[in-house]
Amino acid sequence: MKLVKTLVLFLCFVSISYGQGDDCLSATYLPNTSNYCSPNAAFSNVGASPSLLSLPTCWNSNITQDVWFQFIATGTDVLISINGNGSGGSMTAPNIALYNGSCTGLMFELGCTPSATGIGSTQLYEGALAPGTTYYIRVASNPTNQGTFSLCINGYTPTTNPGADCGGAAYLCNQNPVSVASLGGGGLDNDEPEPGTCLDVWGPDEGNSSWFKWTCETSGTLTFDITPINPNDDIDFILYQLSSINACGPRTPIRCNSSSCLNTVGSTGLNLVDLDFDEWPNCDPGENAYCQYINMVAGVSYAILINNFSASTGFTLSFNVGNTNNPGTFLGPHPILNHTNTSICQGSSVTFNALGSTNVAGGLNWIFPNGANSTTATGNGPFTINYSNPGNFMGILNGFDTYGCEATQYVNIQVFAPPVLINPPTQNICQNSSTSIPLMNVIPTGTSVQWTVSQNPFISGASNGSGTSINQQLSNSSNQVQSIIYTITAINGPCTVVSTCTVSVNPTILPTFDPVSPICAGGNLSALPTTSLN
Repeated sequence: MKLVKTLVLFLCFVSISYGQGDDCLSATYLPNTSNYCSPNAAFSNVGASPSLLSLPTCWNSNITQDVWFQFIATGTDVLISINGNGSGGSMTAPNIALYNGSCTGLMFELGCTPSATGIGSTQLYEGALAPGTTYYIRVASNPTNQGTFSLCINGYTPTTNPGADCGGAAYLCNQNPVSVASLGGGGLDNDEPEPGTCLDVWGPDEGNSSWFKWTCETSGTLTFDITPINPNDDIDFILYQLSSINACGPRTPIRCNSSSCLNTVGSTGLNLVDLDFDEWPNCDPGENAYCQYINMVAGVSYAILINNFSASTGFTLSFNVGNTNNPGTFLGPHPILNHTNTSICQGSSVTFNALGSTNVAGGLNWIFPNGANSTTATGNGPFTINYSNPGNFMGILNGFDTYGCEATQYVNIQVFAPPVLINPPTQNICQNSSTSIPLMNVIPTGTSVQWTVSQNPFISGASNGSGTSINQQLSNSSNQVQSIIYTITAINGPCTVVSTCTVSVNPTILPTFDPVSPICAGGNLSALPTTSLN
C-alpha cells in the first residue's frame, strides 16, 4: 500500500459538462455497489483537468485526464470495470486506481491497473475492504484517448473462492451477485463435463473454469446472467441438479450452453423467454446464448460449471434479475433491514431494526458509517443513529446462519444541510419604491426559496413568488405608514427554514398649506401655516 499526501489549494474551476467529479473533493457518489452497471457512455473524461493528487504508481506520466467516483463498501471485495471503445463508450486505454483516506489529507493507494494499448476496457479487483468505509475510484486516460465510458462495480463478501474443480465448488448462501476477477485454468481435472453435454469436446473440456453450488430454500423459478468482464469473451456453462450438496457426487445436467453467439455485453444464462435446454458450439439460427429458466425445488441442491475457454478474464454471476415469475430462493441467512425515513436534515436521526429476519442464528451485526467514525451494534435493535454532518452514508446489516454463511443488506442515508436565510427582519421604503431583500447564501446548492405575502388593502404591487431575492415595487394609497409581511421558506430536500421580513411603505410626501392673505409690497410674511401630516 502506498502513502501519498494531497496538497489542498483553493482554485476557481471552469464549469465542464460531464456528469462525474473532476477531482477527489467532487467525486460522484455511487449509491449502489451490488452489481451496478451504468448505461453505455454515461460518463466521460473529455476536458477533465489534471488532479492535484500525484499519479498512481502504475500509470504513465501522460495520464492526465482523470475523473473521480466514491462509494461506501458493503462487502470485503470489489470488482470495478471501465468499458470504453468497443464495449461501452469511446474512451481508449482507460486506467483505474482505488484509494481510501481523506481528499483533504492523506490518501492511500490500494490498487492500480494500467491501460493496454488499443484496448477499450480495464478491470481492477481489490479485496480486504472494510465495510462501511468510503473508497475512491480514479479513472483516466491520456488526452488523445479521452472519451465516454460505462462503469460497472460489484461489491460483495465471498464465502470461498470458487474452485476450478467440482470439489472446490463455492457454496452460495443467497442470490447476491458474485464476481470472479480472474480465472486460473481448468483445475486438476480439466475434463469434467459429462460425455454428451454441449461442453464435451475432443480433448480437455475446461480452459478456465469455476464451480458454484447452492440449496433451494423456497421453490420457484431461477434465471441467471453470466456477464464477462471482457464483452468479447465467450462464456459457456452447465447447470446441474445434484443428489446431495456434493457437486462431485451423482448429478444430472439440466441446462447447457456453449453457443458462441455474443450480445453487446457478452452475457449468457437462463431467462424467462427462451425455450431451448441446450445450445451447442457455433451460433446456429435461433440461438442467442440463453436457455430456458428452471423450476427449483425446495431442499434440492444445484451446481453450475462456468467456463471461459479462450481467456482467463473473469465474470459476474447474477441471479433472478428482473424475474417476477415466482422466483425461488437459496438456503441461507435472510437479514431484513427496516428503517425510518432515510432522507433527513442535518442533526436528525434514523432508527433501524432487523425484525423479521430469518435463519440468522449465527447473529446480526450492524455497521453505521457516520462521518469520520463508524458505529457498530449487534442484534435486532432498534438502534437510533444521529447524523450531525451532511453527506451520503449507509446502514449495513450482516446476517449469519449456523453454517457461517453471511448475507448483507444495506440502505443509503442522504443527509441534507439546512438552508441559511440571511434576509433582514425589517425594511422601510418610500412610496412607489422597490424592495431589495436578499434571501440566502449560495450554500447549500439545490435549495429552493419561495415566499408568500400578507394582505394590506392600502398596499399594491406585492405578490407571492420565488427566487433568491425579493424585488417588488410597492405603492401606499393611504396617508399613513402601512406594512406587509413577507414569509420566506427555503427548502433543501427534507430541510425547511422559515423567516419573515416586515416591509413598511411610507405614504406620498405632498406638502399642503393653508391659504395666505395678500400683503403689501415690502410687508413681512409669517411662517407658512402647513397642514401636512407627514
